[in-house]
Amino acid sequence: MDQNFSPEHFETIFRSLPTDKDLHSCLLVNKYWAACAVPILWEAPFGISDSFTPSPKVIQTYLAFIPDRTTTNSNEKLSINKAPLFDYPSFLKEFSYDRFITAAVTNNCSKYTIIELLKILSIRDTKLRRFKIYDHLFSQYFNRNNRVASLVLPHFSECTSIFSSLTYFNCSYQWPVQKAQLFNSIANNCRYIKKIKVSVWHEDEGIALANLIRSQKHLKKFSLINSNIFASFPIQALVDQKWLNSVTFEDMHENRNLCDKEFFNYTICELNNDAINALAQCTNINKVKFKHCEGLNSPLFLPISYTFTNLISLEYSYGTYKINDRTTPIKLLSSLIEESCDTLKKIILDWHSDDHIDITQLIETIARRAINLEYLKIPLYTLEDLALIHQANNQLKKLELYILNRRINLYCILFLFANVPLKITGLLILFYAYINN
Repeated sequence: MDQNFSPEHFETIFRSLPTDKDLHSCLLVNKYWAACAVPILWEAPFGISDSFTPSPKVIQTYLAFIPDRTTTNSNEKLSINKAPLFDYPSFLKEFSYDRFITAAVTNNCSKYTIIELLKILSIRDTKLRRFKIYDHLFSQYFNRNNRVASLVLPHFSECTSIFSSLTYFNCSYQWPVQKAQLFNSIANNCRYIKKIKVSVWHEDEGIALANLIRSQKHLKKFSLINSNIFASFPIQALVDQKWLNSVTFEDMHENRNLCDKEFFNYTICELNNDAINALAQCTNINKVKFKHCEGLNSPLFLPISYTFTNLISLEYSYGTYKINDRTTPIKLLSSLIEESCDTLKKIILDWHSDDHIDITQLIETIARRAINLEYLKIPLYTLEDLALIHQANNQLKKLELYILNRRINLYCILFLFANVPLKITGLLILFYAYINN
């Protein structure tokens, strides 16, 4: 019966299985099933998922592919398996560099052996789809391996062919190591990255990253994370990306209570005029997200609100119910909503402040003009704002309100929403004013 299905059909079936456990059971059926399942199981042995910890056995399997003639440090005590049945390195599609280093050091691999492992990826014609350098959530396992990782990273320039099919590149949060050489290597060997997430803190890295962006032909999503003024270089390079439809700015602030990351630089969001003007020319952008960013209330950012006229999603969030937003960019947010009120389907405004902020005009624009809006999350300070939301003339399906004013009577809120329109399938009301007191 196996011969009635091609490997392509089996791949489609196996990828539809709900868990890896189900896929592992396919290995036990017969050799044909195993040959179809193994490539899928070994696509991401070092993981990119935040909850994933690499197994030491993965490195032991990869070590078996290093030629016997290759010399390594004589002090190493390596556990090397016998010759594998499958070409495991060639199946690798998702690669988290810090997790790879941690797994290798756990297996007593020296810098020289790790470099040989990287070369194996190139020799076995590995073609990565997703590449992540540093996962801040994994940092507690990575600190002791920092020096080895710093020494090995430049050697990616010797195996750049593995990046030729890359579609996702994540270099966010500023792990303190020189990355300009890596950026240039990827730029010279890859043309079809669709999503880039980066942090920029040095001029040479900013310039190299700008070259990487210019070399791409199909970039759709760009995220700037925890960066300083040198991020202006890659932002300027976005101007020629005609497929770009989503931009994110995240974690650019000076609030030390708002960050638990190992490598973090405290600064506000700052870009030069050339970068803002270049971003304003990216008129195909329809999704904008700001998360934990300070400095957006500067007039410098206003030009983007006048040219982003077809947004379908706008998100702004800052702080927690215990961390207040002191610099909410109301003017920028109002302008973005005003210019895209006919197209917006999703608006998330999630900040926390003890001070009253007048957003009545903003809410009135949303309620009366955002006719296609389906999802709204917004803070409320007055009953007038609440009444405007209740009378909204749009297609709301999901509504989340959080009350920041204790003077708003809870019974008034319940009375207004006692007869929620049937089209709203999700309604959430949070009383942060009462949580904080």
